[in-house]
Amino acid sequence: MELPPESGGERRQVTKGGYRNAKAAADARAEVIRRHRADELADDTHKTLAEWLPEWLAGREDRDELSENSLYAYREAIKNHLIPKLGHRKLSELRGLDITRAYSAMRRERQQAIINAQALNARNAAEAERINAQRRAQGLKPVKPKRVGVPRTLGPVSIERIHACLSKALKAARKAGLIRRNPAADADLPKRVQNKVVPPEPERYGAFLDAVEADRLYPLWVLMGYSGLRRGEACGLMWLDVDLSSGRLVVARSRVAVNHRVVERGAKTDAGQRRVVYLDDDALDVLKAWRKAQDEERVAWGDAYQDGGYVFTRENGEPLHPNHVTKRYARLAAKHGMAGTKPHTLRHFRASALISSGADITAVSKTLGHKSISVTSDIYGHLFEKAAKDAAEKAAGFVPRRASE
Repeated sequence: MELPPESGGERRQVTKGGYRNAKAAADARAEVIRRHRADELADDTHKTLAEWLPEWLAGREDRDELSENSLYAYREAIKNHLIPKLGHRKLSELRGLDITRAYSAMRRERQQAIINAQALNARNAAEAERINAQRRAQGLKPVKPKRVGVPRTLGPVSIERIHACLSKALKAARKAGLIRRNPAADADLPKRVQNKVVPPEPERYGAFLDAVEADRLYPLWVLMGYSGLRRGEACGLMWLDVDLSSGRLVVARSRVAVNHRVVERGAKTDAGQRRVVYLDDDALDVLKAWRKAQDEERVAWGDAYQDGGYVFTRENGEPLHPNHVTKRYARLAAKHGMAGTKPHTLRHFRASALISSGADITAVSKTLGHKSISVTSDIYGHLFEKAAKDAAEKAAGFVPRRASE
């Protein structure tokens, strides 16, 4: 079948056979013409998603367009989800409904895998208990039950990340002329429930700091709550970024864990500007004491000290692994009234403290290093509403009124 010529006068032909009868062929011809007129007809009708996704990702990697974290996340999404479920589909035939169904199938299968793993662990535990009953009677040491890993739930946020990868890949396919329309825009995603951030109360955070004052990383727990730095930003902080006389701190880099491997990169910026945070006198006093203790460790270790200039280190000067920070915090939090929280919770505390003190949303957004005010509003909007209501109540108290009888 020959289509109307393009603007350059080039002829375009579409060939396809295997129809049951003349009517089916006529219907297919009509559909091709409709898609051509709607500018939805692909130039390449044979390339599959499994062929395009690795090609697209390799191109972005060659052009150094992705951070290590994003590159790893895209590889995992392509390998574990998109190719297994949609890889066989031709780009030109992929529809939003196909994508929607694939996401639903992913979630169902993951939930079933979780149920299966939990059931297997329960059976293994019961079998171990049966064996241990016999071993106890014989005076032998008990055996540990075999455990298999339980997969994490594939929730709406995970699906959104997978979809972001697919959408960008299909956008590039459209730009390359492989498809005329991005079908990712027509897919339905599972509804995401935005959980409200609940920062710890000042009393709770203060009690935690009092309890962990003897911990080696006490200065880190103080700084994260008093500055709002992300975990990776705190791990990547260097002394050259900190002015202990003025309290001025520059967020210049971040150390992040990518599949347990540490990658250092420039910190997130706002319009290319490095973020500046100011510390109060209490936080500065803690950092000054920490600097002195670190200097003493440097002398004690001598030539074996790994002096990279980082603020938070192990005893030998080696910079902290971000995962080590999370594990250490979890152990302390479980023992000292902050169970169920993460290091990122301390960042939320800083945001809450700023909002409660009357800081406007622009100031909070800049302090936290959000890419836009809308991000700050999405996360902390309810806290701003509460602060505004509290301020209104306080303002009303300034109006003297006659006491009611």
